[in-house]
Amino acid sequence: MDSAVTVHAAPAWALDEMLEVPDLLGPGVYLLIGVAEEPSQKARAVVGEAGMLRERLAGHATDPKLDFVYEAIAMTGPNVMNETVRLILQRRLVDEIVHAGRIGRVLGRYPERCTASIYDVVAATRMLADVRPLFGLVAPGLIADVEPVTEPLAARIAALPRGVDPEGATWTTHEMAHAGANARASMLGRETVLLPRSTILAETRGAAKWIVARRTELKARGVLVAHADPRLLLVAAFIAFRTAHEAAAFVTGGAAGSARLTWLPVDEP
Repeated sequence: MDSAVTVHAAPAWALDEMLEVPDLLGPGVYLLIGVAEEPSQKARAVVGEAGMLRERLAGHATDPKLDFVYEAIAMTGPNVMNETVRLILQRRLVDEIVHAGRIGRVLGRYPERCTASIYDVVAATRMLADVRPLFGLVAPGLIADVEPVTEPLAARIAALPRGVDPEGATWTTHEMAHAGANARASMLGRETVLLPRSTILAETRGAAKWIVARRTELKARGVLVAHADPRLLLVAAFIAFRTAHEAAAFVTGGAAGSARLTWLPVDEP
C-alpha cells in the first residue's frame, strides 16, 4: 500500500512457509488467531510486535501454550516500522480487535502507552488505515472497516510495573537499564521517586519538551550533574514523578518504552 505496509497471512500448518518470506526478516506487528477455550466462548488472539518477526514467530510456533492458534497474520513495513510505530500499532490493534467483537480475549502482555512524536503517530495511523481492507480479505470481522471511536491513548492510565503494590501501601524498589543509562526508583502505587546515583541519558528527543524543561530546572538546582561519560547525567538527589511512565521517559530522554517492561523489580529472580 502507499505507506509501504504489507500483510502476510497463513494457516498455522503453513507457518513455516510464510516465515520464508524475506520481509519477515525485518520488523513488524503480528496477530495469532486461535479458537476459544470452550465452545460457548469467543475466540482468543495474541497481538505482538518484534524487530525480527521471523525469529519471534518461530519461537511462538514451538510454544505448547499456543497450540490453540490456527492462523497467523503479520504486518511488515521495513522502511517505516520503528519500535515506536510498532508499539502504537500493537496497542491500537488490541483495542480494535476487542471492540470489533470477533475476538473475546487477547492474550499476553497488554501493550503499554509509549512516548511518541507526531510523526510516528501519523505513520502508524496511515499504516492502520492501509491495512484495513487487507485485513478484511484475510480475516473478515477482525477489525472495523473504518476506525472506531475509542478513548484516546493519552486519557488512559498505564499499567503498573511488575512488583508494584497496587494498593499503594508498600514502597517497592525497581531498576531499569537503557542505552547505557542505569536508574533505580522507589514506587508507591503510581508515585515514583528516582533515586540518587542513578544515571540518565543526556540526549533528549525533540518532542519531549517537558523533559527538557524539567532537566533544565534540576541542573540549575544541582540535582542533575555531569557524568564521566558525556552521554549520561548523574542524579544527585531524589526526583519525584507522578507515574512510572513519566520517570521512564525522563531517564531515556523521551525514547519510546513501556514503563511496565522497563522498570523491573530489584528482588525479582
